[in-house]
Amino acid sequence: MDNYSAEEWFRIYGYVDKLRWVYETDPDELDISEDYRINRGEHLIVYDEKEQKRRLGAEIKKRGRRNPVSLISSSLIQVLHEEDKNFTFFAIELYEIDLLLSQNHVTSVLTRTGSFLEHALNDRLGTDKKLSPVIRKAHQRNKLSDEEVRLCQFIRHCRNDASHNFSYFTEWSYIVHDHAAVCSKTLLSSISNSWYGVDFQVNNRLSVDNCIRIIESEFGFEWSDENVTYEKDSIKNKYITKRGRE
Repeated sequence: MDNYSAEEWFRIYGYVDKLRWVYETDPDELDISEDYRINRGEHLIVYDEKEQKRRLGAEIKKRGRRNPVSLISSSLIQVLHEEDKNFTFFAIELYEIDLLLSQNHVTSVLTRTGSFLEHALNDRLGTDKKLSPVIRKAHQRNKLSDEEVRLCQFIRHCRNDASHNFSYFTEWSYIVHDHAAVCSKTLLSSISNSWYGVDFQVNNRLSVDNCIRIIESEFGFEWSDENVTYEKDSIKNKYITKRGRE
């Protein structure tokens, strides 16, 4: 995204900032008159920043985040060039999983991130593959760095564990899944920065190095260059549940 003017970047960051505000705002703490609510079918152009937040806030209180997110993302897409349209979905997905993490919905974060990665990587490569092969192909084509591919595969393994087993009886302990969910924010922020030059600021985001240090040094996962993934059986025994030992 090097071919945008300063004015376009100002607008892009403005819309991203509004998306962040919508997701981080507690509706119960908003004191806004219903007079500011956007009625169905209305398309208002408001140039005053405070007025915009009153309009969006009234909508959040009445109907939730869906319509404000739709209004903001639609405006953001209009600024972006055709090849950068998916940037909008990176922004939304990051703030969605950040919100879910604040509510301790770890399994939801893993399933969402797995699905999002599969679609985003396939779209970037022009392929139609399942998650594991498209991760390998993206790394092969230099769309994922050495660190990013490790985070992708760790998150994929945890997503599979949570999805293929009953969520309360997984093979690996909750702390492993929780770390994978936190790594999801780090990974999507890193890919967004690599692809679009925008590094999102989200709550409690670990660095890539810290994510991998915990995966490999604490949990004990060993990386296989040949298979371009972590060896699942290398996890330290103390992080395997009783069900996983059966």
